[in-house]
Amino acid sequence: AQREHEDDLWNRFRGAQDIFFAARSSVFAERDVEQAENLKLKEALAGEAEKLLPIGDLKGARAAFRSINERWEAIGHVPRDARPRVEGRMQAVERALQDAEESEWRRTNPEARARAEGLTGQLQAAVDKLRGQVEQARIQGNHAKADKLERELEGRQALLDQALNGLREFGG
Repeated sequence: AQREHEDDLWNRFRGAQDIFFAARSSVFAERDVEQAENLKLKEALAGEAEKLLPIGDLKGARAAFRSINERWEAIGHVPRDARPRVEGRMQAVERALQDAEESEWRRTNPEARARAEGLTGQLQAAVDKLRGQVEQARIQGNHAKADKLERELEGRQALLDQALNGLREFGG
């Protein structure tokens, strides 16, 4: 452009820039207000979720958390600097639910229960057999053998006690 039109063009450009940046600032201000409101809503939901802890009724807690999470997802974005804190609160409740579900599964897992029952049965048979061998050795007067078998019996009995405790965790 020619020198005489340069100032006019520059002023028109600066005017367009001012309009653009004013509109952009307005949009950002609206977004910031909306995100601040979203943050308040999400903090309230995180508090509601945290009331589920500690988890007693797993099924009820899972359903309640699902409802809270659906409302959470519908809310929208929060300010970037607040996101890790508020999302971390929800994730902590979700992790507690997952831990409770895993614990419940381990407690009720039929395969693990069957293995525990099988192991307990085997250990009980071994303990009973060792008791008989100890008695037989004592009757025969072989105290050294009886003492050795007694030590072995103590070890097997300790394993049996642990297996029985594990089986009790399955409710059996």
